[in-house]
This record gives sequence, C-alpha cells and structure tokens, in this order.
Amino acid sequence: MLPSILELKLAATLMSGWAAASSPVPVPVESAVLMVEARAAAPVEVNIYDENLQVSARVLLERDGSADPDTSRRLTDLFRCRVTGHRAPMAKRTLAMLADLAERYEGKTIELISAHRAAPNESWTSPHRAARALDFRIRGVDLREIRDYLWRKYTEVGIGWYPWDHFVHMDTRPGLHDTAWTYTNHANQYKPYWAELARAPTPPKTLRRGPGA
Repeated sequence: MLPSILELKLAATLMSGWAAASSPVPVPVESAVLMVEARAAAPVEVNIYDENLQVSARVLLERDGSADPDTSRRLTDLFRCRVTGHRAPMAKRTLAMLADLAERYEGKTIELISAHRAAPNESWTSPHRAARALDFRIRGVDLREIRDYLWRKYTEVGIGWYPWDHFVHMDTRPGLHDTAWTYTNHANQYKPYWAELARAPTPPKTLRRGPGA
C-alpha cells in the first residue's frame, strides 16, 4: 500500500493529467516526477510459470526481495524441492534479483525450471540446497541478454548459462567471489569469454557466438 501522502500526490497527478487532456497548457514537470515516485514506491509484479507443475503464479515483491507473509508462504511453496517436497524460504537477495528482472522485463513471464533442491544427491554446498538459487528463462527474451545483465550488475553471485537446456542459473553467495560459467558437454566451463565482455568498461553488444561462448 502506498503511503497516504504519496497517494494524495498520485491523485493530484492524475487530476492534473485529466486537466491537461483538455488544456493546451503543458502539464507541470512535477506531475511526471510524482508518477515516477509512485512507481518506485509500489511493489513489483512478478509473473511466474512453473514448468514442472505447469501452474502460473502472480506475486508482488518489494525491490529488496521482501514480501508480505502470505506471499512469502506462496513463494516458499512454489520453490519447494520437487523430489522431497522440502520447503525453505528463498534468500531475500535472490528474490530481489527476481524482482529486478520482473521490473526490467515488465509484463514478461518468468519460467521456473528449478529452485530449492534437497534430494540426497544434491551437494551440501549447492546454492540450490541453501535456497539461494533459481534456474529460469524469460519468455521472449534472449538468454544471453539476461545472463550479461545479471553478471554486469551484481556481485557475490553465481551466474550460469545453459544454452542447450535453454535456461539461466542465478544464485547469491554472500562473502564469496563471483562465479560465471557455461554448461556444455556435460560440464561447467568456468570464466567464459562472455563474462569478461559483460564486465568490460564499455561492454559491446552481445556477440552471436556459439553455445560455449
């Protein structure tokens, strides 16, 4: 819910917009500023499609990854281990990255591949076991664009590109160094060329290279 003062500002902005529609006088710059403030104060709508269960979910997340108790419960259930059914709250910073992607690609659906994993064969050091990782794709968006954006913007993260399986992995790893990889030939290829390019001072446009780039 927007703060009451901001609600009043937004109402005034809307009234100003209606007036501008019938008046040749330009709308004050303050109106546009207030609209930006209102948008920044509102939570981000995240549309998720779980490819395992073939169900859709629409949730509202704050930009810092926080959510109301009901939304937190829904997400914990949605991100549960598909093998064991074990539930663990997803890391707040990982959810903040999810909210960031949802806002950047507004209106797009985030297709969930994998989240929390607690099966016996899952490594105890896996960010999936610790509920800090998500595997996903965004319908209608090039995976290379997503991977480069995340790697360029965030630190203390793991970003993996799975070109043949068509998804991106992202995880948060507080206090650890960043790790980037491309999964090809049944193995992770670390320090890929795309990671170096993405963090270059002036990153070039995404290169149309082969899957291992």
